[in-house]
Parts: sequence; C-alpha cells; structure tokens
Amino acid sequence: MSGFSRDRFHSTIRGPAANALDDLAEHAEEIFAVWYRQLQALDLNPHDFLPCAAPDLGAFANQLRGWSYPQFQHHIEQFGVALARRASLDQTVTAFNRLFEICLETLLRDESKRATPVLSLARMFALAGLLIVSGYTGDWASGEKSLAEATLFESADQIRDASAYITRVYEQERRSLARNLHDEIGHDLMLMKLHLEMIALDCQKKRDKGVLEFQPRVAEALALVSHSIDSIRRIGLDLGPAVFDDLGFVPAVRTYVSQFSARTKINVVLQEGYLPPTVPMAHQVALYRLIQGALANVYKHASAKNVEVSLGSRKGSVLVMIIEDDGIGFDAKARFGPGSFGLTAMRERAEVLGGRVHIESRRAGTSQRQGTRIEVDLPLPEGRRR
Repeated sequence: MSGFSRDRFHSTIRGPAANALDDLAEHAEEIFAVWYRQLQALDLNPHDFLPCAAPDLGAFANQLRGWSYPQFQHHIEQFGVALARRASLDQTVTAFNRLFEICLETLLRDESKRATPVLSLARMFALAGLLIVSGYTGDWASGEKSLAEATLFESADQIRDASAYITRVYEQERRSLARNLHDEIGHDLMLMKLHLEMIALDCQKKRDKGVLEFQPRVAEALALVSHSIDSIRRIGLDLGPAVFDDLGFVPAVRTYVSQFSARTKINVVLQEGYLPPTVPMAHQVALYRLIQGALANVYKHASAKNVEVSLGSRKGSVLVMIIEDDGIGFDAKARFGPGSFGLTAMRERAEVLGGRVHIESRRAGTSQRQGTRIEVDLPLPEGRRR
C-alpha cells in the first residue's frame, strides 16, 4: 500500500477526516442532491454507487474514529467489491471524483481559514480510492485491471493533485475577496474619508459653540476611517495574489515585508537576487504564501529580533528563497512542536510544484549561532527557464 502507513492513517487521516465529515454532515442533503444531479447528467445511476439518497456522514465519522487501519481497509475493500458488481471502474472513478469535488467546495466555503479538514479529506479519499480499486482486481472483476494500471487512484498522485486543486480554489477565493475589498469597501471608505474631511473643514470655518462641540467627534470618526483603510490595505496584502496585479510580485513582497516589520517591530531585511523575467503565477503565489507562513512562525514562536529574506534563482532554473532568523530555534527533527502544522503546510505547498523545503535550526545556548534557516527550492517548468 505505497504512500500510506498505519501511523499515517492514525495521525493524519482517521481523526482529522472524521472531523471534516462532521462538518460536511450539516450539508449532506445539499451535497448529495448536487451529486445526484451531476451523475444523472452523465447518464449514471447514483444508486449504483451509494444506496441511500443522503448517507449519514456523521454516523460514518463516528465509525471512522473507532476503526483501526485493518478495519478501514477491510470495509473499504468490501465496498469496492460491491461496486465492481454494479459499475465499471471508469464510472466509479468519475462518480467519486465528482463527490470529492463537491465535498471540497463545501468545506472551502465554510472553512476558508483552515486547511486541515480539506487536506485530511483529500488523504482519506486518496486512500479509500486505492482500496476501492483493489476491489476491481479479483477474479470476478471484468477486465481484471491491475492496481498499477489504475493510475487515476494512485495515492501519491491523487494527494498531490488534490493539494494543487485546493490551492487553486483557495487562491481564486482570496483573489476575489482581495479585489472586492479594494474595489468596493476600500473605495467606499475613501469616499467616506473625503466627506468627513470636508465636514471637518466646515467645522473649522464655523465658530459657533454647537459646531465646535461636534468637531472632536468628526476628528474621531476620521481617525477611525483612516485606520479602517489601513486595515483593508493590510488584509489585502495578507490575501496576496490580487496585489500582484497592482504591484508585481517582488514589489508586493517588499510591501508585505515592510508592513510586517512595522507591525511586529521585528527587523526584516529583503535581499533580492536574480529572478527570471517570467515566473509562473503558481510559483509567485507559492513563494508569497511561504514567506507569510515563515514570518508568521517567526512572530509566534521564534522571539527573533532580526530576519533576513533572500529571493533569487539557481542557474535560472530553480527559484530559491531563504528565510533566516536569530530566534530561539527549535528541534527541527522533532515530529511535533511549535509551528509544526505551519511547517507541514509549507512543505506540502512546495511539493505541489515539485519543490522542497529544507529546515535547519539551532537552539539558544548552543555553541553555534542560534536561529532558524528555511530554504525553499522551486524548480521552474522547462519552458520558463532562461
């Protein structure tokens, strides 16, 4: 069972996926109604794949929490055996990929700030898909497709594809939100500020007592609106990719680093090396998010005073980003610890693009210089290399 282990099932699939199913249970009727309509449009019978109109996802979540890996494997393989008697492998792949996509869209809509439910559900679907396909390898299965031939359900590929899909959906939503904040709320706040400034000028011109008493309230409202405009700009930078349209990638990074430094009082220096003239948007977004994640970990856990961020490339074919701080450090070999989820998310984001994250950390009090160094290497597609 390449790509999965019992430990990984217990730590990254069973509990987290059950929590995701609990979240989805509230929307089960809607989810399966959409799924049924999509399958019927493809001339597929939904009852060939699931007998119930709307399965109880909450009950399945409770079952999943109690299963060991062998129990999960047995139940899903038997489900695959039953499916093989009713539908072809291609039909099963199509049906459950559609269900997976609908579930992801539902989670992203309700859990836009949490990656854990989405990634755990992707892992569970990948493992379940692999086990279902094994139900098509018995003597009773027409065609006798081998597990190696069932590439659509290869676990590592499916998780990578699912992660890429999740990333695209996240970034589309964030881009849309950032644009709406800028174009609608930001525009309205600027107009409000202009009107308040005009009222403040009128207050200064009119010297009667009633107007003078009103002036401090106008000044307070003006300060509040100015603060809101600054917050909208900061949130827009946190959201990321939409600012690329206005600033470009490197200027957007400069602005984010500058604002982070001003907000946290941590001295952050950006070193800019050579970057190829055409960096794919997916790579730009990944580097931006990785900088955000690394700096967030520095702020929350490192107690650092200085951070150096370096951007460049190696031979024009691999993008390289290095973030180095002088904080307290941590045990980089430990499986769990402060910021471990953030570091895992960073690794997964880089791996979606074929990249790698290398982490070195030295604790305070050692003979070596303390702090953490994170290096990200992202290979460019062949057509984008100089």
